[in-house]
Amino acid sequence: MTHRHLAALLAAALLAGGCANLDVPRADSYPATGQKKARAVHHWDVLADDVAARVAGKIAAWPAGEHPIYVTVPDDSSFNQGFLKLLRVRLLDRGVAVSAVPTGVELEVQTQVVQHLSATPVRLPVPLPFTMLATGVGVWRDWQTHYSDRYLLPGVATAIGLGAGVALDLTQRHTQGEAAGGPTRTEVLITTALKSQDRYLAGSADMYYIEREDAALYRPEPPAVPPPLPPGKTWKVVTP
Repeated sequence: MTHRHLAALLAAALLAGGCANLDVPRADSYPATGQKKARAVHHWDVLADDVAARVAGKIAAWPAGEHPIYVTVPDDSSFNQGFLKLLRVRLLDRGVAVSAVPTGVELEVQTQVVQHLSATPVRLPVPLPFTMLATGVGVWRDWQTHYSDRYLLPGVATAIGLGAGVALDLTQRHTQGEAAGGPTRTEVLITTALKSQDRYLAGSADMYYIEREDAALYRPEPPAVPPPLPPGKTWKVVTP
């Protein structure tokens, strides 16, 4: 069979395969972007200060102290209670009048945890006994103890271990950013809405990665289980 015949058969096979596919858009990825990971109360404070700055900018033209703001959260989750305290302080720091009782202007905070249930992709790099010391510098612990005596000279083993450590360090920073552990399948959406009666005056929306184990911090506290009732007595009525 000549090259021309092979090319013709290949073209026919590709055409037949294309006809068998559904005429639907292919799945494309979004352009690479960055998203922060909330891992400490300090990160909540940074967000509170940013929200306070945006609110102060929106109401800068209001007469000073004339329309105090009442800040609310929907439940008693650890995040909402902590964020409420931090946001009040940051608003006061920026000269915003904050009320301790409901007023005509409300700043409402809403929190939504999103957990993606699709198959979790492989997270690179694969965890190894590797300790990061600084950018591009690392030590592969126990390499010499486990391998050099059996297979390699100590100097060669150490050089290979350090080289692999640097490669893993650079790969991790390239694929996962500065936050150790990389992206997660759990996120939190935090929105604020500045309202007056039936009107929305301003708002904000922020998204963060969180560790799956930290999702409980953003959910309401489970209701307390009442204590069990004391055992009762059974009385039997009989005729005389």
